[in-house]
Amino acid sequence: MNSTNELSNELEMSYQQIFQLKLENEELVRSLYQVNEKLRDSERLKGHFISNIMNEIVNPFGSILALSQNIRQLKESEIAQAHRMAELIFEEAFHLDFQLKNIFTAALIEAGKEKLKFSKINVNQLSEYICQYFDSPLQKKNIRLSVTLSNELTPGLAISITSDWEKLDLILKNLISNSIKYSPEDSDISLTFVLRKENLLIEVSDHGKGINQEDRKVVFDRFKQLDEKINSINTGHGLGLSIVQTYTEMLGGEVSLKDNSEGGICVIVSIPESEDNNEWDDLEDFLLASEASF
Repeated sequence: MNSTNELSNELEMSYQQIFQLKLENEELVRSLYQVNEKLRDSERLKGHFISNIMNEIVNPFGSILALSQNIRQLKESEIAQAHRMAELIFEEAFHLDFQLKNIFTAALIEAGKEKLKFSKINVNQLSEYICQYFDSPLQKKNIRLSVTLSNELTPGLAISITSDWEKLDLILKNLISNSIKYSPEDSDISLTFVLRKENLLIEVSDHGKGINQEDRKVVFDRFKQLDEKINSINTGHGLGLSIVQTYTEMLGGEVSLKDNSEGGICVIVSIPESEDNNEWDDLEDFLLASEASF
């Protein structure tokens, strides 16, 4: 009888061990699957990086070099042509600078090295800077950018919020850049800021071709583009909207899309007021670095 009980207990223990090994094996398979997916994502990112290098960096560099060489060969009487070539160089350099920022930002995000640096931001001043930054591309397509600011907490006063200036700046630049790229000439883009219940609501609305419902599922994916042809005229939304979403989520906010009532698309970004403010930490680091240099 005792031997029978002992055998039964041993079988039960063996069953439990086998069951535990099965669970561990299933967990190991899931982990391997996740690692494999990350490797695939990494390969896709490399492919998009090469596409961006070819289309967004190499081509502008080639244009800048060619235009610069042509200017060197112009005569003094051809000053008007030199001015036009200088404008083209500025356009290419502007585009190149913006794309480099996006590519390097995406690389930092992928490496997990992006950090938050909070400070008090005057949104009115930030909106003026954004308008000045895009002055040339707006004029080129005769697009009018209208800005509306509404402070529902303290009406009549400038809008200020504690957040990360660099990330908020790049969010806005990507939204406005996409709107300019896909808007027809002689059209309007509206940029609206609303401070409501310690949340900054940002809306960028245009009258471009919009984004299909099925495309909205992948438009924020940095591994995919709506148009993946390297040499296409409009190269898809690329890294822009993926950076917008990643930065917005880092700041604790949300991004959504809706159709513009007059055609086009409206992107809505909600950024909460941060309770952190590490301006003193930055000043302390600066003072320590300055002291170490003496």
